[in-house]
Amino acid sequence: MPKPTQKAAVVIPTYNEAGNIGRLIDALCGNVFPSIEGWEMHAVIVDGDSPDGTGRIVEERSALYPGKVHLIKEKGKSGIGAAYLQGFSFAMNELRADAVIEFDADFQHPPEMIPVLLSKLDGGFDYVAGSRRIAGGSEPKDRDLARAFLTRFGGWLARAILFWPGKHFSAVTDPTTGLKATRVEGALDKLDLRPEHLYSKGFGYKVQLLKETLEAGARYAEVPLRFQNRAAGESKFEPDTTWEVLWACLRTRIKEPQAGQV
Repeated sequence: MPKPTQKAAVVIPTYNEAGNIGRLIDALCGNVFPSIEGWEMHAVIVDGDSPDGTGRIVEERSALYPGKVHLIKEKGKSGIGAAYLQGFSFAMNELRADAVIEFDADFQHPPEMIPVLLSKLDGGFDYVAGSRRIAGGSEPKDRDLARAFLTRFGGWLARAILFWPGKHFSAVTDPTTGLKATRVEGALDKLDLRPEHLYSKGFGYKVQLLKETLEAGARYAEVPLRFQNRAAGESKFEPDTTWEVLWACLRTRIKEPQAGQV
């Protein structure tokens, strides 16, 4: 296999994912990472002080896969958005990564999607999202109807708030997807990655970074995502998550200043 010429970090926030994280790291480091040509691969786990031993499992896997698995221990649960920003900063400043990938810890994102995302970056794109809404993409058929409705309706409304009537309204089909790959140079390095810059420390971070990355001029593409049911543990989705995301959309659209900004 040719010597890797680029470096990518898969950033995975965790909170009480002891039932998933060990198997996920094994799948990544044991199967997926070795199959990827041209990229030196790393897994960056940002754990929100999980009481179930998630951090300990990551430490064990770090010893098993030296130099490939990196654990960031938060002092408390900061929220998924803030956790991702910590992971991005580590990837950029400590690993000198050329790209970062946002990835779920619970197998809702199939690990085999990682080389698909990277191939799009190799093809000249800066920002690649896995979409459940394009041909080949899907969600579990047994998903709760109320959540399925909120996800679809909320996603459409988020697109409208963020992008209507601009060109990105049709280009972005799944604004709340959590599976993305972003090139650092020319895309991620143009963003304000301070946690205090976020309107929402939770799932609303997705739409804010989406709009800001596109506004920075990133070349955007989507790939089909077959979204899966969580393998183990409890979902982090709450009834008010949809409204949190829509509120972040509104604030992002009007660019309301955050605390400390003029």
